[in-house]
Amino acid sequence: MARGKKPDDAPQGAAPLGSDGKPYTFEKALARLEAIVDELEDGKLALEASIARFEEGVTLTRFLETELTRAQKRVEELVESAGVPATRPWAGDDGGDDDEEAVDDDDDAL
Repeated sequence: MARGKKPDDAPQGAAPLGSDGKPYTFEKALARLEAIVDELEDGKLALEASIARFEEGVTLTRFLETELTRAQKRVEELVESAGVPATRPWAGDDGGDDDEEAVDDDDDAL
């Protein structure tokens, strides 16, 4: 795989390497993943090349998911506490799913 490291080669949580030998940033990994999707959707690659791109895409997807999870954990809400700014961890999107389920339950009752 010329453009990125194979999953077995990268330590857990480490950024895959680009074709220049440098670790991908989130933005570059996302752009590369989009390019891979375009190449695979085009359908002009040979089977082995398609499999190699797919493997690279899986590696990039795992990296991107890890980075998004890490970013989500770092997001904090700023709250005023007795005139002194304080922080607390971001609650995330956990509450949104419960509201949707409640709406669905109400629809079933009709």
